[in-house]
Amino acid sequence: MRLAVLVNPRSGGGRGARVAPGVVGMLREAGHDVVELRGSSVTEAAALLTREVTRPAADGVPVDAVVSVGGDGGIHVALGVLREHAPGVPLGILAAGSGNDLARSLDLPLRDPVTQTAHLLASLSRPARMLDLGRVRLLGPDGAVDETREPLWFLNVASAGVDAAVNARANAMRRPRGKSRYLLGLAAELVRFRGYAVRVVADGADLGDCGTIVAVGNSRSIGGGMLIAPAANLSDGLLDVVVARTVGRALLASVFPRVYSGSHVTHPIVRVVRARTVDVLPDPDVLGRAPAPRLHADGEELCELPARVDLLPRAIPVLA
Repeated sequence: MRLAVLVNPRSGGGRGARVAPGVVGMLREAGHDVVELRGSSVTEAAALLTREVTRPAADGVPVDAVVSVGGDGGIHVALGVLREHAPGVPLGILAAGSGNDLARSLDLPLRDPVTQTAHLLASLSRPARMLDLGRVRLLGPDGAVDETREPLWFLNVASAGVDAAVNARANAMRRPRGKSRYLLGLAAELVRFRGYAVRVVADGADLGDCGTIVAVGNSRSIGGGMLIAPAANLSDGLLDVVVARTVGRALLASVFPRVYSGSHVTHPIVRVVRARTVDVLPDPDVLGRAPAPRLHADGEELCELPARVDLLPRAIPVLA
């Protein structure tokens, strides 16, 4: 098989760069034709992968699969390219990032690159798993989808509450790595937390006060294992919408750490619904709250609000 291996050399504090040679070597030893792609930026990585999947190889053999070596950000880049240019090409994942949340939700091996590559090789010999694909589209002033803007894609969780604000802070930190960054981000966010002016409408139903947590889950976790939407299923055609009403700093500090076990969903301030279409909207009528954070997904900042989130059922093949 011809494989395009997209390496994020900066993922996981450089782990992507360290493990890539061994991964590529094992794939080639197994008889695969491997093209290794390394981009110094998101834009360059997307351009390299786009060029590879849109041109035939020597002898007219196209790319059979794309393998992302890195974290959720690298998967996000690959996902966008595949959706636009090669939607039938399966995506393989070798987790080498800080969060690795999609790999966690798929129960893929996370630690040892030899074990990870052996699992990847085995997955190449069986049918790909078809996953639901999250879609984000910006809304215009009239509340309708802005058709002049391209949709954005995700596989994990789209968020626009304290979960998004913590993500943004963690992304700005160079150290530490892993989930410690998110804990430090939460501590920093707590200092001036006063809730966010955000509304959520799920399948036409306004969910009321959502000033603390807004998570629209296709899969279960964010931030390196925070089970923000613990019951989410990547192939059920539904989004798990997890919201929490505005609370004080002390209560937030006691409830939010429960996302690591998923037990926050049983707390009275939290509400969980399942929906096919979710509008996440700024709420200018609420006084005293901070403006809603920009929507984040797959560890990346996606867009401003208002936005509509929905799913394309079983739209992306993944090697799992």
